Parts: sequence; structure tokens; C-alpha cells
Amino acid sequence: MTEKEKMLELLDEFKNSIVKLMDERETLDSEVEELRTSKREAEEKAWAAEEQITELTNKHVKAENARDKAKADLAAVKEEASGLSAKAAEAEAGKSEAQEALQRERDELRREMDEINEQLGRVSELYREASAEKEAMAEKVDISDLLAIYITLIETLFYGKPHARILYTLHDVKTAITRKNIQSSTGIQPAAVLKAVHDLVAADLVSYDEDSQEVMLTKDVLRRS
Repeated sequence: MTEKEKMLELLDEFKNSIVKLMDERETLDSEVEELRTSKREAEEKAWAAEEQITELTNKHVKAENARDKAKADLAAVKEEASGLSAKAAEAEAGKSEAQEALQRERDELRREMDEINEQLGRVSELYREASAEKEAMAEKVDISDLLAIYITLIETLFYGKPHARILYTLHDVKTAITRKNIQSSTGIQPAAVLKAVHDLVAADLVSYDEDSQEVMLTKDVLRRS
């Protein structure tokens, strides 16, 4: 083989090597591009996954906050319900106590009125006896003296109770009297006068005008003949 032929053969081999290298380079470039594409896709997926994780985390935090708020609201509602139940029980107890106190006051008023009626009956009987004795003796009895005896009997029998003294005062004047005039004429304390007046109103023995504060007798408990 001549030198020329050898050179040509070497050139052919070199050419083939270059072509092969170029083909391999294209293959590598293609593979690199595919790798880049895969990397971009992987990064995009990772970013999307990260965004989803962030969104889910935010939702989870919101759910946790909502749950905590719901728990707090529930606790507040339970506490308020407990407070309302306690207030209702307290109100019921207060109502029962008030009813019992009112009943005791009514019973006491009935007892006092029974006592007053009994004592008034005794006074009326004494008055009738005195009148009968006056007629039997055919003596002229001064009505003022008899009235003085009547007053003494009432004050003695009732031990100066405001109810009796107010009733007597109203019987004496036979017209409406202001509460202040009753206080000044009887010397009874204002609070005692007011309570006695309300007791007598409850017993339908007197009427009381809150505006004018006038008291008027509605029943002749002395039953004078």
C-alpha cells in the first residue's frame, strides 16, 4: 500500500471518527435538553406541590383557629347558660321567699285584724252596756265624757297600736285626713303610720289616695248605735 493510500485511509477513519463524535454530541445535547426539560417539569411540580402544601397548611391553620374559636364560643355559651341557670334558681328562690314573706305578712295582718275586731267587739259591748245603764238610771250622761271613756278603753285595749289610733281618729273627724295630719295628731312615727294605713287599706277598712295622701274611713268598725 502506498503512502497516499495510507493517508487516504487515515483520513477516512478520521472523518468517520468526527462524524461519530458529532452524532454522539447531538445525542448528548438531546439528552441534556431532555434532562433540562425534566428538571423544569420536576421543579414546576415541586413548586406546585409546595404551593399546595402552603395552601393546605393555611387551611389547616384556619381550621385550627376556627376550632379553637368554636371551643371558646362553646365554653362561653356554657358559662352563660350556667350563669342564667344560677340566676333563674336565685330568682325562683327569691320569688319563693317573697311569697312566703307576703303570706306571713298577710297571716299577721289577719291575726291583728281578728284581734282588733275582737277588741272592738268588747268595746262596743261596753258602750252598749254604758248606754243601757244610762237609760236605766234615767241620768243624762255627757257624750263627751262617754267618748273620753271610749277613747281610754280603745287606747288601753290596743296598747297604743297605730291601727286603732288611726281608726279612732278617722271615726272622730268623719272625713278624709292627710297622712301628715294623722302623724301630727297621733304622734305616731311616719313609717308606722304609712304601714298601718296600708294594712287598713288591705283590710278594706280605709281608702288611701297616693297622690293627695288622704286617708278616709270606709267601714264603721265601732258599730256605734
